[in-house]
Amino acid sequence: MRALSVLVLGLGVLFSSAVRAELRVMTINTEWLWTPHDSKVDGDKFNKGDLSAPAYEQEIQYYAALIARHNVDLVALSEIENHLVAQDLVRALNKGSNTWQSYFKQGRDTATGQDVALISRLEFVEGSLTDFGFPSGNITNTGKAKRLSKVVGAQFYYSSSDSAASPDVRLPNTRPKVGVVTAHFLSKRNDNPKKALNRNKQAVALLKAAREMAQESDALIVLGDFNDVQRSPVLSTLESESWLANAITECGSRQVRRADRLIDHIMFRGLLCSRVVEFDLQSYSDHSALMAEFR
Repeated sequence: MRALSVLVLGLGVLFSSAVRAELRVMTINTEWLWTPHDSKVDGDKFNKGDLSAPAYEQEIQYYAALIARHNVDLVALSEIENHLVAQDLVRALNKGSNTWQSYFKQGRDTATGQDVALISRLEFVEGSLTDFGFPSGNITNTGKAKRLSKVVGAQFYYSSSDSAASPDVRLPNTRPKVGVVTAHFLSKRNDNPKKALNRNKQAVALLKAAREMAQESDALIVLGDFNDVQRSPVLSTLESESWLANAITECGSRQVRRADRLIDHIMFRGLLCSRVVEFDLQSYSDHSALMAEFR
């Protein structure tokens, strides 16, 4: 009986610890962060050219400081030129360690050259990095499907699980996997009905990727620059049938200035969100960064 009591007490401590565990994720649109160190400028039709080496390093260090200051575990990057940018941010974060790693799949947007990436200090699930074959989405009676040109997915082990956030109670020594998907949708600049419709088709495509990732994951985070606001067709598609929750509305504590204007989003499934915070990126980006904390 005494042994059983000790076991129950031990399980209680472990589950209590799991409930207190935190996972912080952030999405950053870096606004044309082009590296001067690759001797080329991506983007056949639209680009703003490479930054000078000092300006580039200053911006990299700015993002690294923001991530480190808020103890973030995983970051989705939008509007980077290529994998070198993600690697440089990882270098700035590591400072001699090997904690952070970058996860990148070359995108298909040759017009702008813009790409997306994930960087994380969580343990990577080997073989999980994917672009999902760049899925396309269609809406009945609206013509051709629209493909996602910038999308990256990966899984990470999360050392704790919260039994309240999951339909089944997990043993404390299991290693739940968090599936993460990031994408960047068509811009709202010079928007028109056709462009808005195509953005909604991209949301359908992203939902396909998210459902695929969810099949092998215990929880799911979908984040990035979706270039649309709450209650738009794009966000309604992603939230359809209550499939993904939006941190802007569903987190317990919300520190955002004008939630109705934000076009970068963090969405989730199978987790509890305790707070969401918006950060002004000053002169470095025309977007705000968004961070969500999950328990």
